Amino acid sequence: MASRARTVIYTERKRLGFVMAMAFLAGFLFYVRADLFIGGVHLSLITGTLYAAVVGACALVVCIVLPSMRFMIEAVAVSRLILSLFVLFVPSVGYPILANPLITAALTVAGGIAVSRLMHGRLQKQHLKGARRLHLSKNLFKRAPVSVRGTIWQQRFVHWLEDTEPMPVQVAR
Repeated sequence: MASRARTVIYTERKRLGFVMAMAFLAGFLFYVRADLFIGGVHLSLITGTLYAAVVGACALVVCIVLPSMRFMIEAVAVSRLILSLFVLFVPSVGYPILANPLITAALTVAGGIAVSRLMHGRLQKQHLKGARRLHLSKNLFKRAPVSVRGTIWQQRFVHWLEDTEPMPVQVAR
């Protein structure tokens, strides 16, 4: 397990670095308006560091345990940064959202799904006018083939979750 973790850390180092940098920036921006110091260090720096450490560890676990969900890590990091910018610029609405962890998590994940769909081209343009130019494709929630070999546990989970057989694996070499 330790050698696999080292391999995953090495192959995913850019992704993990990006996610940790975005998490630090989001944690910093969440509390940049607070005028609190702990041991002479501003609270926003402490919060940003804690966010980076926790989110980085969770991203590493996702890369090891659920490699087919790696594509969502960056999208959720960007969504978290967007939410922190919203809290920074609209504090009267943002801080009550930030005070409720369930709403914060739901908005972060929902924003991550939207960002992922935009990044991976699951929103298709039609030749319509106005605000209806973007529509959701029919296969919005269907899985695309992954280029990693899944474990038995992952195949059982996919079968349980979607009540279908897992898709055939395409091993990238």
